[in-house]
Amino acid sequence: MDDYLICMRKVYAFASYITVNISSPNTKNLRALQEKNALSQLLSTLKQEQLKLAEAHGCYVPIALKIAPDLEHEQVNEIADLLVAHKIDGVIATNTTLARDMVQGLPNANEAGGLSGAPVREKSTLVVQQLSQRLQGAVPIIGVGVFFLEPMLLRK
Repeated sequence: MDDYLICMRKVYAFASYITVNISSPNTKNLRALQEKNALSQLLSTLKQEQLKLAEAHGCYVPIALKIAPDLEHEQVNEIADLLVAHKIDGVIATNTTLARDMVQGLPNANEAGGLSGAPVREKSTLVVQQLSQRLQGAVPIIGVGVFFLEPMLLRK
C-alpha cells in the first residue's frame, strides 16, 4: 500500500493519468492484490489519496487499474464491481499471462515471467468482453493485447 501511495504522491502533479498495476507477473505476490478484500482496501485508500491530491493540486488525475488476463470469471466480476463501488476512473485489461500452454515445446518456454502477444490475445479479449458486459459503460476499458472486435460484439 505504501509503495502505491508514495508513487502516486510523487507523480500526481505531472501525470495525465495514473496506472495502478496489480498484475505484474514479475513482482512476487503482487497478483494477490487482485483478491477481493485486498483490492477493496487498496482501491479505497488510493481513491481517498486521489481526492486529497486533487484538492491540493487543483486538478483531478484519473486512476486506471491494470489487471491480469489469468483471472477466473468470478474474479473479473468482483474486480468490475469494486471499480464501480470505489469510483475508479478506468481499467486496463490486461497485463501479460503466466500461462505456458501456447508455447509448450518451444525454446525457453519454461522461463519465468509473463508472455505477451499471441499467447495472451484470446485471454485478454475474453477479459475485455466480460468487463464490458459487467460494467455496462460505467467504467472505461483500455484493451491491451486484445483481438479487436466490432464494438457491438463486446456488448454481447
